[in-house]
Amino acid sequence: MTDHIFSVSEFTKLIKASLEHEPFFQNIYVKGEVSNVKSYAMGNQLYFTLKDETSQIRCVMFATSRLAFDVKDQMQVIARGKISVYEKRGEYSLQVAFLEPAGIGALALAFAQLKQKLLDEGLFEEARKRPIPLHLRKVAIITSPSGAVLHDILTTIRGRDPALQVYIIPAQVQGDAAAPSIVKALQLANTFGDLDAIILARGGGSVEELWGFNEERVARAIVASRIPVISAVGHETDFTIADFVADYRAPTPTAAAVKVSLPRNEYCQILLGLQDQLRQQLINQVQEKKILLSDFHMDLMDKAKGFVQDRRHNLGILEAKLEGFNPYKLIEKGYALVKKAGQVVRRAKDLQSGESFSLLFSDGSITAKVESLSLS
Repeated sequence: MTDHIFSVSEFTKLIKASLEHEPFFQNIYVKGEVSNVKSYAMGNQLYFTLKDETSQIRCVMFATSRLAFDVKDQMQVIARGKISVYEKRGEYSLQVAFLEPAGIGALALAFAQLKQKLLDEGLFEEARKRPIPLHLRKVAIITSPSGAVLHDILTTIRGRDPALQVYIIPAQVQGDAAAPSIVKALQLANTFGDLDAIILARGGGSVEELWGFNEERVARAIVASRIPVISAVGHETDFTIADFVADYRAPTPTAAAVKVSLPRNEYCQILLGLQDQLRQQLINQVQEKKILLSDFHMDLMDKAKGFVQDRRHNLGILEAKLEGFNPYKLIEKGYALVKKAGQVVRRAKDLQSGESFSLLFSDGSITAKVESLSLS
């Protein structure tokens, strides 16, 4: 027998060398459904399986911090990587260098995932957000110091409200360093004790260029700010996560400048309008109180009339009862009232023989004398 007989180890090494040194397998794209996802923060490692209707392959990805989205089971993805063979088990896997959702961009998916996450936490609720003061004295602007945006904002503010004090806090607003730079600038702005608002601004750009304003750490820094934050990122049609969590979203940086700079004449007009509204509210309240007082008076009068009528009725009943005990009514029926020395005599034994007394009738009285007594 002339054929070489390989040991298991030799054969596995041969397969490993053949696959891992074959250029075709060094940069290959595979599409499938994700399952059995396991991530390890230590080492930024991600393990998962890609499968279709009939087959599956194990995958591993290192440096997963570069991923803009969360990898979840049942997600359709496209993976680019190279074949790797694990000799001890004779297993092969795909070592992934790049991963993106199938049918949707990674950034778009990351945006949707974070938006839903923060929405579920209630961070987009208007009730959580603070109103921007009507008249501001001090504001901070976080933006690139070299961009046209800062010039536009300052020009607008100076033309509308020259008395407004402006603090410029430089920050990177594009690239990988944008998010940490924005967070640091927001934290610095919050060390100023008397700021009325913060403008977070940059001009328009692509999704990638604006991505620093879509990172979770920036969103949470905005929410944590004790000073109201105005998001003024991109053009009117551009929306970022920062727009949703900010206390106020300005469609453009110039619009943010208009929001914080109120000319004196406009301020006076607003105050006059508020004064008119307050006056009208007071008039309405007084009228409402008058109506309530009138209704209360009518109700009180009705109750008083009912009370008097009830008392009169009860008094009539008492009068009728008292009238029934009136001795003069009995006299009118044929009885006589016996009196002695002005006192009513109730019993015969109260009289003595020869004693005088009077008899009171309905039409007059007579005087009589006791001739004799007959007591039973």
